[in-house]
Amino acid sequence: MTDIQKFFADVERIRKHNRADNNGNYDARKACNQISSLFESNNPGLGELPASFSNYWLNTFIEPVFNSGDANAIENEPTQEHLDKLAAMQSIIDGQTDFTETLSDDDWKELCTLTNLEAEDLPMDVLESMMTLFVDKKAF
Repeated sequence: MTDIQKFFADVERIRKHNRADNNGNYDARKACNQISSLFESNNPGLGELPASFSNYWLNTFIEPVFNSGDANAIENEPTQEHLDKLAAMQSIIDGQTDFTETLSDDDWKELCTLTNLEAEDLPMDVLESMMTLFVDKKAF
């Protein structure tokens, strides 16, 4: 099982427990926050970068849905599309290109900016592999 597959399995566990712990009532906001925390805990030793990436995910992809007031859309969060965005961010941290096709040019630029802000706290090998991806995507 790859790290991304494990991540998706852990997300499904969070969703199941969320429903079970709330008598079948799904709390999407709580689930998304738990998924964000999972992402951060899966990336120790990288300073604030995992939190920066997960905050970007929440603010850019999740919060607009909650602010829309569409109860049906909220009930379905996080969607697979939104989970793929977070998986893409994990891939970037891992120096891989899996799932990164889901990211827009603006996403790449913002993630590059966030990485630059946290660069001094990153291990050199992680930073180098991430910057290679950003250069390939012309995200600087």
